[in-house]
Amino acid sequence: MEKLLLIAIPDTAGVEQIAAKLRLRTVTVAPENYGKSLGSLAGYAAGTVPVSAETTLPETGLLVMCGLKNSRMDKLLAALRTAGIRIPHKAVLTPTNQNWNVYQLAQELERERQAMEKR
Repeated sequence: MEKLLLIAIPDTAGVEQIAAKLRLRTVTVAPENYGKSLGSLAGYAAGTVPVSAETTLPETGLLVMCGLKNSRMDKLLAALRTAGIRIPHKAVLTPTNQNWNVYQLAQELERERQAMEKR
């Protein structure tokens, strides 16, 4: 099932509009659900993960793409670029990260971003 998890994204309406054109379902994740696993937020396995209170989310939010084929993902990313919607912290739901909570994903994406900047 193709869907997007929208986490603390400032321009939720813009992303939802693009998703609707591409016939993608969106799920806006409320802060009280940040401790749940990404898989459960996407509608797969249920579960909660310990929440680290120290972690903050990026001000541009997080976008998690669930079940999208590469061609659909390319169309989504191109449409976001064309619309000027900047979400630097994007991820694909995987068997590994489906058991992470929102904070764990944010930490990993930030680590990856910093590693790329050092190159």
